[in-house]
Amino acid sequence: MNIDKIAYKDRSEFLRGFAAIIRKNNCGNEDEQTMFLTIGKYFGFEMEFLEYSLGHLMVNKYILEEPAIFSTKPIAEFFINDVAKILSHTNSMTDASKDWLMKTAEGNKVDFVL
Repeated sequence: MNIDKIAYKDRSEFLRGFAAIIRKNNCGNEDEQTMFLTIGKYFGFEMEFLEYSLGHLMVNKYILEEPAIFSTKPIAEFFINDVAKILSHTNSMTDASKDWLMKTAEGNKVDFVL
């Protein structure tokens, strides 16, 4: 998906959603942390902001547990599929993250099966 076609709100929701999953996984996976920084940089967030957010992930009240909701179905599909791939590659797909991804798929009316 072309970054220029993703609204800032959707970029923020993507990053927040990935942060919520990392928190569900207790922030212990270094690969997830690296991917958080990589995703954030790709979406145009400042590294200082990303590092601060990552360092305070467990206590950040702005990272809601609610499923990520996107402006369009293709962006939601992009998020769900990419996050599932990341979690698979980092061997960090937990029951909590699976449940959260399924709720995100339902909330965005996206067909998704793990």
